[in-house]
Amino acid sequence: MQHVKLARDRRKKRSRIKEGVFFIAILLIFSGILLTLKDNSEHHDSPEQVIPAVVDNVEYQSLNTSNKQEEKTAHTSVEHQTTEHLNDEDATSYDDELQAKDDEVDEVKPSTDELDNLPQNAQDALSGLLDAADQAIRITDQFSHTVTRGDSLKDVLELSGLEDDTAQRLIAVDGELANLKAGQQFYWILDKNDELEYLNWLVSEKEERIYERVEGGKFKRQVVEKTSVWRKEVLKGEINGTFAASLKAQGLDNRQINQLTTALQWQVSIQKLKKGTKFAILVSREYLGDKLTGQGNVEALHISSEGKSYYAVQAANGRYYSQQGETLGKGFARYPLQRQARVSSPFNPNRRHPVTGRIRPHKGVDFSVSQGTPIIAPADGVVEKVAYQAGGAGRYIVMRHGREYETVYMHLSKPLVRAGQEIKKGERIALSGNTGISTGPHLHYEFHINGRAVNPLTVKLPGTSSGMGTTERKQFLVRAREAERMLKL
Repeated sequence: MQHVKLARDRRKKRSRIKEGVFFIAILLIFSGILLTLKDNSEHHDSPEQVIPAVVDNVEYQSLNTSNKQEEKTAHTSVEHQTTEHLNDEDATSYDDELQAKDDEVDEVKPSTDELDNLPQNAQDALSGLLDAADQAIRITDQFSHTVTRGDSLKDVLELSGLEDDTAQRLIAVDGELANLKAGQQFYWILDKNDELEYLNWLVSEKEERIYERVEGGKFKRQVVEKTSVWRKEVLKGEINGTFAASLKAQGLDNRQINQLTTALQWQVSIQKLKKGTKFAILVSREYLGDKLTGQGNVEALHISSEGKSYYAVQAANGRYYSQQGETLGKGFARYPLQRQARVSSPFNPNRRHPVTGRIRPHKGVDFSVSQGTPIIAPADGVVEKVAYQAGGAGRYIVMRHGREYETVYMHLSKPLVRAGQEIKKGERIALSGNTGISTGPHLHYEFHINGRAVNPLTVKLPGTSSGMGTTERKQFLVRAREAERMLKL
């Protein structure tokens, strides 16, 4: 009987312990919710809080002042000037950058990459490792580019958002950088301050030049003479997993994969290629003895998908074309308007903010246009986001054009498109306006390459022209027929 009583007491104790643990857990969850709500409230109420936002890998920050009085003064000034300058020819934005919070939003996410295809627990683990690695090294960005005819060093470096003075400093070290040739390759690295850290220039199959930044912002040069051998090879395979992973299995590195995906971005969706899709690649690769050096060039590609064949063949000018010599790139108009308009505020990475007096980059161009002016797509693309921010960009649209390019349109009065909609060059996408924090009717227009804002009025834009003369085109067609024969699947 005593044993029964003791067992009953133990069950009661266990029951009380479980109830206690459950009660404590409920309290902790409730406390966490309260703290989260409080934290969010402080984020919204505190004028000193900097609220970063990330839109498609581009970080934006809200306009902040140092104290409440300054914020009140600035806000009053904005309201007064907005009313006073509704028809100001120098209309601009007091805060041209996107805020963290959208009051209204219609958005589609970009296509997934290899990380997105992993299970969630694997994604979390890999993301943690990548974050740790990012903190352990100084390098934040790596870029590569194959020179096409007409490219200058400024054009190349601008793909990573670098200004012209970097190109000028490099040319001062090596004057031959002022005369680039089609087919030459560049690989470069930016440090955590978005400054050029390292540049590798593959001048020819026999020469490589390396430039490293030293103290004082100067660069030192190293010339490497090569005794290696270059071989042309045909690599055949099929997609198993992602396109990039399948190419890596064939021995291609990230730079070569980037060459291919850039060449194909306009004619086929890489992410939609199904498992089992066959491909053949013509590459020239550098060997030092029996080992690959990592240098190489993709000369042609053939993909067979759902009964259709897609080709990308490199011409002497460094660009890729179909086997008929048709350009694969989509042309961009310089202006997102039906006619050229006056610039009321230019692209300026060192602009002094009109309210705070602080240096705040102006990452786009402001066009002075009247309310309701039609805004047109400068190139084919897909609408990624249509949103509204009362305290910032107003009504705005984000468009994606292939892998590399993105355009942003702010302070609109009315969007004419929806997220996910495919748009052709020249189609109307919105009407200009004066929404958000703005001093008058205008269009704020941004142009991003690889997630970085560049000057839309000076950057070298991809065009629809083949850039080939009659003789060069004949030579290309001979080359294309040979590539087509070698890449049969």
